[in-house]
Amino acid sequence: MSTPPPQGQRVPLSKEKNPVALAVATAVRYNPLLKQRQGILSTNKEKTDFFRYKRFVRSIKSPEFQKKHAANAAKIPAIPDDINAINQVFILLIQNQLVIPVNKLKTQDAKKQGYKVDKKTPALEVTGKAVIQPDAYYAWNYTPPNPYMMLYSILAVIGIFTVILFPLWPFWMRKGVWYLSTGLLCLVGLFFVVAVIRLIIYLISLATMPRQFWLFPNMFEDCGVIESFQPLYAWEEPKSKGQHRSKKGKKHQEPTQSLDTNKEDVVESTADTKTTSAKKSETTTVQRKATIEEVE
Repeated sequence: MSTPPPQGQRVPLSKEKNPVALAVATAVRYNPLLKQRQGILSTNKEKTDFFRYKRFVRSIKSPEFQKKHAANAAKIPAIPDDINAINQVFILLIQNQLVIPVNKLKTQDAKKQGYKVDKKTPALEVTGKAVIQPDAYYAWNYTPPNPYMMLYSILAVIGIFTVILFPLWPFWMRKGVWYLSTGLLCLVGLFFVVAVIRLIIYLISLATMPRQFWLFPNMFEDCGVIESFQPLYAWEEPKSKGQHRSKKGKKHQEPTQSLDTNKEDVVESTADTKTTSAKKSETTTVQRKATIEEVE
C-alpha cells in the first residue's frame, strides 16, 4: 500500500477492485461496532447502510476482525493498531469505491427535495470530497457475495424441473396445488377489494367531515406485511388555511402601524436622516481623498 495522501489532495479512483480492499470490506461489512444505519442515497434514491469513520476505526481494532484475520491471513492483511495505518486502509476502500463519502441531510431539507425520509432513515447526499474525520459519514457501495448462492441455484433448478414435470405428479399433489393457488388468488382479490373500500371511505370523509378517515393507513407504506395492517384506522388532520391568512394579515398590518406614528417622530427621523446622510457624505469624501492620496 502506498502512503496516505496529504489533506486536500485528490485521490484517483481505480476501476478494478483491489483484492486487499475487497477482503477488508468483506471482513468489516457487518461488524456490530460500525453501528450502521440505513439511509437513502441522493443518486439512486435507494436504501443503503452508512456509518461514521470513528466506528470503522473501532471495528478494525475489534477482536472480531482479528479472528477473521487469523482464520484467513492469506487474504485479510494484518493492520497495526495505528491510526495512520487504518487511514491508509480506508483510503484504499475509497479508491476502490467500496465506500462513498456522504453528508446526512436534515429531515426538513430532505423533505423539501422530495425524499420520503424520517428520523430513522435520513437522506444521504453524495459528495466528491472525502474528509477523514471521526464524525465524517460514509455509505457502503459493496455487498459481500452470499456463500449460499450455489445452494440457492441448485434449489432453483430443482424447482424449475418440478414445475415442468407437473403433469406427472400424483392426483392428490395436483389437487393440493390447485387449492393453494385458488387460496392465494382469493387473498390477492381481497387485498384489492379492501384498497377500493378504503379509498371510497376516504373520499366520503373528505366531502362530509372536517377530518379524513383512513382504513389501514399503512397499507401502501414501505413496511412489513403485519405492519401494513396496523393500526386499524387513523384520522388525517387537514391543512388549515387560517394560518396562512393570519400571516398575510400580519404582513399587511405592519405598514399601517408605521403610518400611525406622531408627526414629531417623523420630523425627528427626517432630521436624523439628514445628519446621517451628511455624515455619510463627509466620510465618503474623506475616503475619496484617502484613495487619491494612496494613488499618488
